[in-house]
Amino acid sequence: MERIDLNLLQLMLILLEERSVSAAAARLHLSQSAVSKQLSKLRQQLSPRLDDPLFVRSGQGLVPTPKAQALEAPLRQWLQLSCSMLQPAQFDPLVDQRSFTVTMAETAFHTLLPLLPKLNALAPQMRLKLVPQTLEQFERLHRGQLDLLVIPRDTDNRAPYPWHLDHLPNNLSTAQLFMDGHRVLLRRDHPLLSQPWTMEAFLSAQHITIWVEGSERWLMDNVLAGVGSPRVIGAQVPDFHSAALMAQHSDMLFVCAAQFANHLMPRFGLTTLPMPLELAPISFNMLWPPSLDNDPAHQWLRRFFATYTPALLQPDTAT
Repeated sequence: MERIDLNLLQLMLILLEERSVSAAAARLHLSQSAVSKQLSKLRQQLSPRLDDPLFVRSGQGLVPTPKAQALEAPLRQWLQLSCSMLQPAQFDPLVDQRSFTVTMAETAFHTLLPLLPKLNALAPQMRLKLVPQTLEQFERLHRGQLDLLVIPRDTDNRAPYPWHLDHLPNNLSTAQLFMDGHRVLLRRDHPLLSQPWTMEAFLSAQHITIWVEGSERWLMDNVLAGVGSPRVIGAQVPDFHSAALMAQHSDMLFVCAAQFANHLMPRFGLTTLPMPLELAPISFNMLWPPSLDNDPAHQWLRRFFATYTPALLQPDTAT
């Protein structure tokens, strides 16, 4: 072991995850030539011992050999253990300089955003790197590429896979942050506001669907389909802010979490109505890699969100 540069083992793990020199270079903030040189050094040090080339080129990427793939899990374990061993025994948020990579769902981000100045005051040198959601978010958590994920999940047993709370991966640690309801959003001078608010009125309007985690269908669509009353889709958009803008300038409706509805209404000239069908609440949850369960800085960050989030929640009311 004394002849092996242990820093190269971290490179090996990143190459196993990315399967690309250019992607590994971007993650490490290095040039491709620098990573290529480190890969050559890795092969020089490990390939003779293992009698294996570790990676072979294929097109524009790298394909790990079976022996290299078998090393991925123990490598990740070893690196996580090494990081935890090097953490200071005492944690002081006023001087801690840790950086955490965090992803929040769009509907959670604007609820938690007002907390960031307080976080900066309590832990002035701690840094949060906020990155967008991806379809690989759970795998990125498992690999240690993400430190914290905040996402909503349904508690209604009619929710299709993977939207129920019970469908969250069991290889990740979780904690509930808050519960929320559903609200219908529409423009303030919408014709439906002068009529009785019924299921028939709800279904008579066109609806805006939002792509969330690669899907446009969720709990409400399953419930309506189950009773033979699917909603009429007027538009499909990539995010909730686009949906709000479209609702502001049309007679279309869209449904979202109540806390996020409170954020959107004043910005887009919208108002809200209650859901005309009963749906169980939405659970907003924190997820993180189990390797960070006992990390003092990460524990503090989770407690911070759990402690101060309830004060931000507005009353769940509708017109």
